[in-house]
Amino acid sequence: MSKMTIHNLECPHCGNKQETKVWHSVNVKLDPELKRTLFDAQINLFSCEKCGKKTFINAPLLYHDMTQQFCVQYYPPEVLDNPTFFLQFHPDGSLANTGMPAAFAESAAYLVRPHIVFGMDEMLRYVMFRDRLNADTGGERPHKTELRSRPFWTRG
Repeated sequence: MSKMTIHNLECPHCGNKQETKVWHSVNVKLDPELKRTLFDAQINLFSCEKCGKKTFINAPLLYHDMTQQFCVQYYPPEVLDNPTFFLQFHPDGSLANTGMPAAFAESAAYLVRPHIVFGMDEMLRYVMFRDRLNADTGGERPHKTELRSRPFWTRG
C-alpha cells in the first residue's frame, strides 16, 4: 500500500503556506501510476500556488515493487549525522525491528533488507537497474524506464 499524508508547508521562497502531499511510500504494483509520477519528479514536490516555484520535499520515501520483490528506501543524507538513525539497522544493513510475523518475513524477506539510498537520483537509477535486469533475464517488464528530464533534485 502506498502511503501519503497532507502537510501544511511554507514556501521557502515567498513564505506562502499551503497544503501539500508528502509521500512516505509508493507501492508500484498496487498503484502503478506512481512509478511514472516518481520518474517525472512529481512526488514530494512542493509547487507554490503564490510564486510558482517548486521545491523538493526532503522526506524519507520507500519504493516498493512487489512484482520484482525489492524495495528501495531513500533517506535524506542529513540522517547520517544522527547517531540514533543507525539504531534501526543491524550491522549487516537489515532492519532491526520490523514487527513482521515470522511466516511473513520468510515469504517477503526482501522487505527487511531494503536497498538504502541517500539521493533520489540514486533511487531512480537503482529502479532502472532492477527493471532492466529483470527484462534482460526474462522477467515481466520488457520496457525501459527512462528519466524524461533532468530531475529537479539534480538541477543546480
